[in-house]
Amino acid sequence: MQLQTEPNSRILSRETHEHAFHIRNREWKPENVQGQYSDSNSHADLYRFLMQWIDVSTYLNIGYSKYWQRHLRDANFIRLIDRLAEPMLELHKESVHASEKKLLDIGSGRGGAAIHASKKYGIEAIGVDLTPYNVHKANENAKARGVHPTVSFIEGNAQAIPLPNESMPMIWSIESPAHFPDKQQFLKEVYRVLKPGGIFTFSDLLAVEHKIKKYKTQYEGFLTVWDVPYLETYESYLKALGEIGFVVKKSEIVTKNNIDIYVRHARRYLIYFRIPGFYRWYSQWLKDRWGADIDNVREHMQKSYDALSKGTIDYGLFWAVKPGA
Repeated sequence: MQLQTEPNSRILSRETHEHAFHIRNREWKPENVQGQYSDSNSHADLYRFLMQWIDVSTYLNIGYSKYWQRHLRDANFIRLIDRLAEPMLELHKESVHASEKKLLDIGSGRGGAAIHASKKYGIEAIGVDLTPYNVHKANENAKARGVHPTVSFIEGNAQAIPLPNESMPMIWSIESPAHFPDKQQFLKEVYRVLKPGGIFTFSDLLAVEHKIKKYKTQYEGFLTVWDVPYLETYESYLKALGEIGFVVKKSEIVTKNNIDIYVRHARRYLIYFRIPGFYRWYSQWLKDRWGADIDNVREHMQKSYDALSKGTIDYGLFWAVKPGA
């Protein structure tokens, strides 16, 4: 089955990824990522800030919204999950494994995506995440929502997935690849664990080559505040998937449906933060109510805005099949 890319998707020009691939966050360490998602470093303050409006105790993805939809609360998270799940399940229906509704979620975070997939689509899911806090929280969430043990979570490294060869019919990863230090090794591990004829879908942040050449400092600032080692480009992902052996069925750039929305929200708050009286009041309220340091939030938001508003980063969706069944 060949799914078609949406005609309004903003596809990147076909460029090499030599420069962007080698721009790395020299401060990156796995423990930085774990600290961000364990509420134990300064970068976690952004999530405490966002808790005013969205359930970051369950969902950690950037979401997906059409131009008429509000990009707040949990609806935008669920729209992104469905946006990946529905084409994946269309492909799965035509595979030799159609009767097996089992999913591996790599970099499963706090469990929201796998839990939603189970409740809406009847999928049995196992999540793998490097951060012990996330694994504990995800299992708590699965129990609270009545889907455990059909949905369960374990600690594991995306670059050495703790599952046997050719053991899963469906695999996905939602934004987590951005944090992986060797994304090609991650793709090779997915290929190893996926059954022949199985379906793989993922979303990730993407480096925009020609923009990074102009705004390298801003791009590096983004990598730092988000604890990202480096980003692949749209083209480098397609090339890697093909070289490993996947057949890509569909791929899209959907930046306008999430990153561009984040930029608008960030711009608004950065303006508010320039108001001295508001900043002082909000700083104290945020500290008392959510335990967040507004100076950390402001730095995180400013560096994100500086990079994203310059177009250095896009957001991609990919669906692929492992041939051979």
